[in-house]
Amino acid sequence: MTTNVWVEQEWNDYKLKWNPDDYGGVDMLHVPSEHIWLPDIVLYNNADGNYEVTIMTKAILHHTGKVVWKPPAIYKSFCEIDVEYFPFDEQTCFMKFGSWTYDGYMVDLRHLQQTPDSDNIAVGIDLQDYYISVEWDIMKVPA
Repeated sequence: MTTNVWVEQEWNDYKLKWNPDDYGGVDMLHVPSEHIWLPDIVLYNNADGNYEVTIMTKAILHHTGKVVWKPPAIYKSFCEIDVEYFPFDEQTCFMKFGSWTYDGYMVDLRHLQQTPDSDNIAVGIDLQDYYISVEWDIMKVPA
């Protein structure tokens, strides 16, 4: 399955905090992402072995240390296909993301809409720019 996405990522970096009063009121910067630490998030179940799928767009630094990075990416993921009920079949495809080098104690992936008391997100992606297909439908997009 090929998906074109923007992978919105946010984290806090205490080394990137500053006081806006000390810098003429500047409270936000756009910086090349090559100049800051980035989480090495990859699609584990990729189908083509290509882990370098994101374009190195600029990141937004907030004076609080919050970093926002929204790189576009094209992912090719592996899905097991069951055509037993073709043409009325339903397929379930998972996209498993994680850090390549850090464990869950060092990089804790959470959905932006995730609450402390739940791990389930009913609608995990924004389908605003999704192009409807005449051949298939997206039924659910949980995270």
